[in-house]
Amino acid sequence: MHSYIDSRRFSDNSHLVVAKDVGIGVMSGGISGMAFWIATLPLDVAKTIIQTDPDPQSSRNPFRVLKMVYRRAGLAGCYAGLGPTLARAFPANAAAIVAWEYSAKVLGLRHD
Repeated sequence: MHSYIDSRRFSDNSHLVVAKDVGIGVMSGGISGMAFWIATLPLDVAKTIIQTDPDPQSSRNPFRVLKMVYRRAGLAGCYAGLGPTLARAFPANAAAIVAWEYSAKVLGLRHD
């Protein structure tokens, strides 16, 4: 597949080159955004619990909060809201990467 995308057929047509660049940006941005949220969502859950807890005496340590969540709801509790988060992460990060790459190309910035 990679050799097909890098073939002369794609490199000779500027529309296909742009489409290839956008496609690579969409996939790399979307997948990396999803990977980020899979890795960090438990800490985000702990942060949300800490921020919304009205008791000032409760623990502010995110690892203790995660331990409590894990005891009460298991691993699923640590990943509460994963579906909507991933549904938002893919398009948001894909758009960000495509916009970044397009801006760099328009400004003539090189990142070799």
